Amino acid sequence: MTNQNNTASVKTSYLLVIIVLSLTTLMSSIDTNIVNIGLPTIARELNASFGSIQWIALSYLLAVTSLIVGIGRIGDVFGKKSIFIYGIILFTVASLLCGMSTSIYMLIVFRALQGVGGAVLMALSFAIIGDLVSKEKLVTSMSVLTAMLPIGFALGPSIGGLLIGYFGWRAVFFFNVPIGVITLILVARFPKIPISEKVQKFDILGLILLCFTLICYVLSVTFAESDGMGIQVILCVVLTIAGIIAFLTLEHRIRYPLVKLSMFRNHVFSGSLIISVLMYAVITGTLLILPFYLQQARGFSTSKSGLLMTIGPVSCAIFTPISQWAAKKFGNYTIMLVGIFAFAAGSFVMATLNGYSSILRFAGTIILFNGSLAFFQTPNNAAIISTAKPEQRGLASGLLNLSRTIGQTTGMAFLGAIFYFFTNTKTVEKMKPANIISGVDHALFIAGFVIVFAFIVGLITLLPKARSMDLESKAS
Repeated sequence: MTNQNNTASVKTSYLLVIIVLSLTTLMSSIDTNIVNIGLPTIARELNASFGSIQWIALSYLLAVTSLIVGIGRIGDVFGKKSIFIYGIILFTVASLLCGMSTSIYMLIVFRALQGVGGAVLMALSFAIIGDLVSKEKLVTSMSVLTAMLPIGFALGPSIGGLLIGYFGWRAVFFFNVPIGVITLILVARFPKIPISEKVQKFDILGLILLCFTLICYVLSVTFAESDGMGIQVILCVVLTIAGIIAFLTLEHRIRYPLVKLSMFRNHVFSGSLIISVLMYAVITGTLLILPFYLQQARGFSTSKSGLLMTIGPVSCAIFTPISQWAAKKFGNYTIMLVGIFAFAAGSFVMATLNGYSSILRFAGTIILFNGSLAFFQTPNNAAIISTAKPEQRGLASGLLNLSRTIGQTTGMAFLGAIFYFFTNTKTVEKMKPANIISGVDHALFIAGFVIVFAFIVGLITLLPKARSMDLESKAS
């Protein structure tokens, strides 16, 4: 009877962990783009300029990108569960304050605070899974959490549009409050997570240097995208390089570093992070330019274009459990390589779209392109967390999420610049359909070669591991 009760308790704890972390991951991924659709409305009601309104999105992005690695390390040192609880409280309270804002400046400040809370949710969700879930269930758990990312990205604009249409822009922020309260109550019931590593001194200087460097990088990419290579972009790039050198020098010399550089000697870990940056750069950049193809080159309505664009993240979510099954059967690293290869193929096929391509062809192409991402990201997340030591899981989770955000910001600027270069026009209004198709095709063709490079990195770093695991399974 006692054994049955213990089994039921373990099962309940497992389900509780999965449900709560799925909710927090979904909430943070929805908030990445739920606000964007309401920016024109917010600008109108708060009487804000475009220059200030873009900081609503940018302040959140800066907070998440600059803090995500440091928060992961803080979780390792001071306790993941307690830091996670503080993160939920901060995210929920900041969401409430965003909805109550009476000026654009208040909204920007509270949106940055919301980003700090979002960084905690993103950095520690995958790390907590690694601590509370057995290795046998890790891939399954990771697939559920990973599926929340594309679902959140797909639902963000739809939920945002509905909330703004019926209740106004403040509802976009109030939407998080009840979810935050529910998750806070449930997280308190999580099993205790022991602190795996005791340190005598936390690397505050390293955290400040890393935050400074990442902020400079994101600003350089953002300013380059909007203003070109001006003096402020060059200054940000110089400061980014100086920050990287200073940070690496510091981490190499001190006894208790924020980031243990020895982690990157693991070729699988380093290779997975590099490939993540490249994959997310291409997927995010593509999602930026495809609406121009659908709306201005093909003449589809906004609602029809939005529906077609939703096919991508939905297919990724559908393929996630299939990728989980495949990873269990053939191994994480083999399926990761299959996913990268299919993603490259999808990029090249997408580059053949023209003004006469049918909706069916577009749907099939984006299913191949976006759906193949599931076969990389699910086993990749599981591989990174499972290879990290218990005392480094928060840091590993932070680096995993940082690779995604760095890829997203870089991809928007990189593919956006290629797209505008090949359209031969400087303003969106003057773009001709033929120029838009040329810009999209050239950008995706180059993106295909970026993923070919990612595949080569995978062959060098992942293939040896896949072969060794295959030999081990045959021997056993």
